[in-house]
Amino acid sequence: MLESIQEIDKAIKGFLQTELDIAIDRELKKKTQTQKNNLSEQNLNKKRDGLYDKLKSDYESTCWLAEVFNSIQEMQNHQLSFATHTAKGIHTALKTENVISISNTKLPVGLVGSQSIPHLMIDANSNNPGSHSGYLKYIIGFINVEVNGVRIYELIQSENVVMMEFFKKHQQESGFDYLNKLLLKKPLGEQTDGKNKQLLFYQQDGNYTCLIPLYPTSITHYVCQKISNVKYSEVNLQARKNRRENKDPAPYCDMPNLAVTILGGTNSNNVSRLNNIQGGRNYLLPSLPPKISQDREFSLSKFCENFFESKTLKYHIQDDFNYVVQVVKDTRNTIDVRDKRKDAIDRLLHTIFGIAHVLQNKPAGWSKTYALPLAQKIWLDPYRADLDGEAKFADEKTKQEWQKIILQDFASWFNQQLRSTVKELKFDFADAEYNEWQREIEEMQKFYERLGKGVFL
Repeated sequence: MLESIQEIDKAIKGFLQTELDIAIDRELKKKTQTQKNNLSEQNLNKKRDGLYDKLKSDYESTCWLAEVFNSIQEMQNHQLSFATHTAKGIHTALKTENVISISNTKLPVGLVGSQSIPHLMIDANSNNPGSHSGYLKYIIGFINVEVNGVRIYELIQSENVVMMEFFKKHQQESGFDYLNKLLLKKPLGEQTDGKNKQLLFYQQDGNYTCLIPLYPTSITHYVCQKISNVKYSEVNLQARKNRRENKDPAPYCDMPNLAVTILGGTNSNNVSRLNNIQGGRNYLLPSLPPKISQDREFSLSKFCENFFESKTLKYHIQDDFNYVVQVVKDTRNTIDVRDKRKDAIDRLLHTIFGIAHVLQNKPAGWSKTYALPLAQKIWLDPYRADLDGEAKFADEKTKQEWQKIILQDFASWFNQQLRSTVKELKFDFADAEYNEWQREIEEMQKFYERLGKGVFL
C-alpha cells in the first residue's frame, strides 16, 4: 500500500544508487582491464572515489527526474509505444502495434510465460529510435522503478492517488495523463504487416485462424538478466577460474549450449529500449531431445587392446573432443585462447576420468579376460590386486610405473587424434604438445586425488 510521496522519492533514490554503482563498476572494469592484477586495494578505491565524484551528478534524483519529465514532454509529440510484446522484435521495419499483455492467469506446471513473472518490466520503442533513445532511457527507467514491490507503471495504470499527487507536485499532470493513456491503450484491431510472420490454422468450417507472433521482449529481458547474473557473476567466474587452475575447487553454475541471437543489427535501439540495454543480445536456452543410449553403462570390448582407442570411448567423448578441435584451430597465443584450450582439454579429461571411475567400480577381476595392456588393467581394475592368486598383479601395482605409462598412452593417443583430425595443423603437434598433454592429465590426476576421488588410487 502506497501512503506517501516520500515512499516514491525513497524508491527512486534507491534505484539511482544501484544504477550509479553499476555504472562505476562498469567504468572501473574498463579502466583497470589491463592492470587489475597490479593495482593495490588502495589504488582501486581511489579510482572508485574519482568515478563517484565524476558520475554522481547524473544520478542525483532532482536532476534525473527533470530529465524524466522533459523526456515525457518531448515524446508527447511523437509516436511512443509501450509493450510487453513488441512487433519490432520480429522485424525492425514492422508497422504493426505493440501489445501490453499482463495476465494473472496461472499457467500449468511446466509452462513458462509472461504470467510467470510478477511485476514484469515494461518495454518501449518509438517511430525514431535513433533520435529518441535518450528519452526512452529516462522514461523506461522511471516507469519500472519499484515502490513497495509495485512498479510505477502499475501505479499509473491504476490511477493511484499518491502517484497522481507525485506528478502534481512536479507540475506534470499532463505527463501523468499521457503515460496513463499509453499504458491502457488497446490495439486498434486485427492488423498485420507484409513483413510479419503469419501462422494459419485450418478450421472445420473451411476458414482459417491467423496468428501473428510478437516478440515477448519483457520476459526475454528477464531471462537475459537472470542468466547474466548467474552465469557471468564475479563469484561464478572466479569459481570457474579456480577450477581451471586446480585451486580451491568450489561449485559453480554453467549453462551449456547457450545460444545468442542479436536483434536490431548494429543499432539495437531499432527494436526497443530493453533490447538496447542488452546490447541486442537475447539468450536462447537449448531445447533438444535427450541423448538416449541402449546401454547407459560404458561397455568395453574384450578384444580392445587400448582403452583410449576403443570405439565406445570415442562415442562418449565425441562432443568434448569436437570442442577441443574447435579451440585448437585458433592458433593465436593469447591468454583467452590458452585458457579456452586448457578448459576444453579439462572437459575432455573429466569425461574420460568419469568413465574410468565407472570401470574401476566394476567387480574386482573383470579385466582378467580382456586384451588390455597390464598398465591399463591396473588403472581400470585396481581392486583385482586384493584377490587371491593376484600377487604378481599387486606387485606391479605397487611399483606405480604403470601410472607413467597411462600418462604416456593418453598423450600419444591425444596427439595422434589431433594430427589426424586437424590436418592443416598436423605438423604443429610434436614433442612440445606431447609434453603439454602429459602435464594436463598429471594436473587432472592430482586434482581428483585432492578431492578424494583417487583416479589412480
